[in-house]
Amino acid sequence: MTEDNPVDIGAIAAALAAEIRRLRKDAGLSQKQLAAQVGYTRQYVSLAERVGCNLPSLELVRALDARLGAGGRLLALREQARADQRAVRHALPASAPTHLPGFASPFTIAFPPARQVEGGRFAISVPAGRFFAGSTITAASYPAVDDGRIVVRVPTGLADDPELRRPGRNLVVGSADGPAGQRLFALDNRAARVRLAKAVDGAPLLIPGAYELDDLTLGVLWAVANLDDALLDDDNALAAAEARLRGFDSSTWSTGGRDLAADLTAVSRMWLGSDFCARHILRHADALQDVPAFWTREQRGEESSTWLLFAHKYDYLARTAATFASTGATPTRTFCVPSGAVTGSLSPERILLLLAVALMESFGIEVQVCAEPEYSSVAGFALDQSRRAIVANWVGHDGVWQVDVTDDRPALREFADAREYADAHSMIAGPTPPARLRALAAYLDLDWAWLTRRCADLGDYGTVGLAQPRSRLLSTAGLDKACRFLGSLGERHGEQ
Repeated sequence: MTEDNPVDIGAIAAALAAEIRRLRKDAGLSQKQLAAQVGYTRQYVSLAERVGCNLPSLELVRALDARLGAGGRLLALREQARADQRAVRHALPASAPTHLPGFASPFTIAFPPARQVEGGRFAISVPAGRFFAGSTITAASYPAVDDGRIVVRVPTGLADDPELRRPGRNLVVGSADGPAGQRLFALDNRAARVRLAKAVDGAPLLIPGAYELDDLTLGVLWAVANLDDALLDDDNALAAAEARLRGFDSSTWSTGGRDLAADLTAVSRMWLGSDFCARHILRHADALQDVPAFWTREQRGEESSTWLLFAHKYDYLARTAATFASTGATPTRTFCVPSGAVTGSLSPERILLLLAVALMESFGIEVQVCAEPEYSSVAGFALDQSRRAIVANWVGHDGVWQVDVTDDRPALREFADAREYADAHSMIAGPTPPARLRALAAYLDLDWAWLTRRCADLGDYGTVGLAQPRSRLLSTAGLDKACRFLGSLGERHGEQ
């Protein structure tokens, strides 16, 4: 699903937007006045009144309903529109495989019930994206019992099964029946092989409950599988291209055209561009005299997953955080995420975007989100109080990268204007990381309580047992840190 073909949230959503606008005007209130009275920014009210935008959060609609005296009418319209939205997101052609039960997912799965199989093989289709080429994960299913643990009854000798040792990404899946229906729990074949090899013959396999297949874990598998496959496919060619491009490192300005990496996959070009831009910023950070304001061009979970999984990006965040920690000032980073990018993404991808922001907040970077699409063309930059900027582009750039260090006044003015607008109109404005991340979850239409609980569980176990990268260029360190940080903000950890 793309921004050109977003999820249609229907006539009821349009009626909700129109009703909010009508009631506000009848009350004689401007958007800014109403926003102040319900404890939100004007931007939230503006988006709630726009036809075609993502549905406003339940909390915002509840506050608007109460302030405008709608008597529950706005809440009822939102519930109707939400039902329409779910119906569209769950809709599949009659010939398509069935989605995993209980959630909308970009993954399709052909899975027979556990009572009909033992050692049944199936495939998880990992779809293509704007950069991802698509992949397939093979899996073997076995009956499981949920007694507070996930105990999977696997055949004796499974550790030596050639299928479990086959190259590539494979999963061992336990299927447990419960009151809510079938639940699936997955373990990377390498992790399964290690566990079984250490156990006595015939022992069942324990799979952490945190590895249940749902929007969170399927989003992780989607990103890891697609990034892994592309980088491994290009491994030698990518290493050669990286060596060739080191000659550009000494320049303060350079641009890398597609011809420099024409034979590489889109993901490998992303890696080259991202790595080059990270090195450029670190090389020239001493040109900035103050803690900079960063602007980043990722709009969706697909490209944002690189923050979570590219090993060099985790190192880049750690090094920049250490550089600015001694100053006592807080660096900021702004994302431009228009509503079309939200409605054009399914839940697993939106979760990846939230996790990327959580990773930055965990490093002490205050994140802002600008929703106006006119700012999506702004270049990526690190701005030093309008005196100098380091420019670094790899997302949405025609080539592989474009970098600069500039004190050009018109460029600095454009960057300062964008930053100042984002400062005043951030969709996730808040005084603390929990406030900002919770507001972002609302904007992305994600269930905060469920997601923080699931992230706490997944962070405890780590993601490597579910989705171990094969490429030397990937790491789950950033993903695990983001999960642990987001999980620490939820009710399980004392949130009020």
